Amino acid sequence: MSNTVQNDIPDPSLGRGILPPLSFLESGFNWIMSKLLIISAIALVAICFCITIDTLGRVFFNKPWDGITDLEPLFMSVVGFTAMAYAIVNRGAIRIELLTEKFPPAVRRSLFLFANLECCIASLVIGWAGLRITPDWSQATSVLNFPEWPILGTVSVCIVLVGIAFIFQIIHCLRSMSAEKEWIGIVLAVAFAAFFTWFAFLYKASGLNLSGLAVGAIIFLILFSTILLGVPLGFAMAAMGLIGLLMVARWPSAAINTVASIPFTRTANFMLIALPMFMLMGDMISISDLSKDLFNFARKWLGFMPGGLACATVGGCAGFGAICGDSLATALTFTKVAYPAMEEDHYDGALAAAALSAGGTLGILIPPSMGFIIYSMITEVSVGKLFAAGILPGLLLTSMFIAMIFFQVLRKPSLAPNRNHYTMKEKLASCVQIIPVLILFLVVVIGILQGVFTPAEGGALGAVMAFFYSLARRKLTVQNTITLMKNCTLMFGQMFTLFLGLYTFGAFLGFSRLPNLMADFIGGLAINRYVILTVVIIFYIFLGCVMNIMPMMMLTLPSIYPTIEALGFDGVWFGVICVIVMEMGMITPPVGMNVLTISTILGDVPTTNIFKEVIPFCLMMLLCILLIILFPQIALVLT
Repeated sequence: MSNTVQNDIPDPSLGRGILPPLSFLESGFNWIMSKLLIISAIALVAICFCITIDTLGRVFFNKPWDGITDLEPLFMSVVGFTAMAYAIVNRGAIRIELLTEKFPPAVRRSLFLFANLECCIASLVIGWAGLRITPDWSQATSVLNFPEWPILGTVSVCIVLVGIAFIFQIIHCLRSMSAEKEWIGIVLAVAFAAFFTWFAFLYKASGLNLSGLAVGAIIFLILFSTILLGVPLGFAMAAMGLIGLLMVARWPSAAINTVASIPFTRTANFMLIALPMFMLMGDMISISDLSKDLFNFARKWLGFMPGGLACATVGGCAGFGAICGDSLATALTFTKVAYPAMEEDHYDGALAAAALSAGGTLGILIPPSMGFIIYSMITEVSVGKLFAAGILPGLLLTSMFIAMIFFQVLRKPSLAPNRNHYTMKEKLASCVQIIPVLILFLVVVIGILQGVFTPAEGGALGAVMAFFYSLARRKLTVQNTITLMKNCTLMFGQMFTLFLGLYTFGAFLGFSRLPNLMADFIGGLAINRYVILTVVIIFYIFLGCVMNIMPMMMLTLPSIYPTIEALGFDGVWFGVICVIVMEMGMITPPVGMNVLTISTILGDVPTTNIFKEVIPFCLMMLLCILLIILFPQIALVLT
């Protein structure tokens, strides 16, 4: 993911400062968290196999595993929150650094201290609120009558552990700042953190009685300000959601009670299970060498064209996206497979890297798509319809990319001087190699589209199939399996910080009725709805330049989607446009994640050259969006 800070702890070599050493306590905490991570990873895989067994029993023998669907969301919530604390320590929280990285080191340390203070306070308050109501929680699951209070309590403890993880980072920061005698920076960071913590109470004490729209505008302004100042996105949303609730609620206890159960009740969601299941599936596929088979197939059939290997790269990425669902994973996998072949054929390095960067974006448009799953969770639009809607636009955009490369190389042959020709026998032989891809796609995607199983069940079944396929090809070892499980769980833990923020901030939006007020206001304007749609698209294009697709969706869709609905636009149709626009964010400067990652891996291809070569791909995306606006059936005909 873009904007992810890894190990963003000030350099301890700056000195011990005035604080006592914490090596023993911190080492013990990290040891406990690492063991919990292993337990979470095992639980994640166990849930995957349980869902698969339940699905196969229901589909083929009409004998589902009674009650398993009761327990899976509960334990998946525990898995996500258990991994959060270790993810914060080990990988850092997802944040925007576009502005903060330009500041001097002293200012960055002060902002980092402020950010961690905000995150710590938000985590401890939300965790404490959950623990406060746990003893009185009397609900149980509908089938097994399993009590929910132990899960609520465990989730709340995990959020408190996240707060403790931030305490260690705060102490590291204070130590390094005190060693440098940055007392003003410490005072300012603590003062700003205190101001934001007490902001809602200061508002209440002032006697002001602002409208919900005005309060919402203030909260959004503070939210985006704190994000730009380096506060991690998920915790910024959680903190502002809590502050907003305190501002609009009649009594503080009402706001605290609203926040108390949100982490558990909203994340214990069977739909949410689809994300780690597809992540597991994509990771398993990445180590199975299916990407090589896909590239070989595309190379055999498209290699004769001008720029044939670059075209094959795009085609292979589209095929891989049909069984992976993640943009960066697709781009990274094909960088290892396709770039050496293009380099050997003397392709222009920037064109090759641009084809890989743009081709990778197809992973979040062609189903199964992480982007569509998140969009569905936020807007409650059917994910099956979204998957169906993404097929034709995905094929259209793939064709447009290939056509663009073809004409670009035809105009300037030096970009790709060599072509590859193969016999029909070789072409047909390559078809056999992609049969596993077709089987996975048909089972998972078609099964979901036909309603045979849910997205979570489809993802779990696909992950198990990919596991046995990798095992059969002898690509799995004990070591890479453990690494894969831990990485998947860690990524899921990082994602949970965003969900914690999303649902807390969403509670404020619902309480204040801000989205509805915005929808009524914009809907009442005497402006053509396509003008408003254009403004929204332009807004997303600019936002995509500085933010990754997932936080972008979580930040904006809860407020924007009701307006889109009020204007009479189809939610499924807008979902396709939304994902394509957000795809652009993966390749547009200055923080296009696909471009930056591929440039880092290749080393000898300047980032600026790649960004220059991705411009035609961005234009193709805009043309695709225009076609979908003019001809909505491109997206809706299969739904």
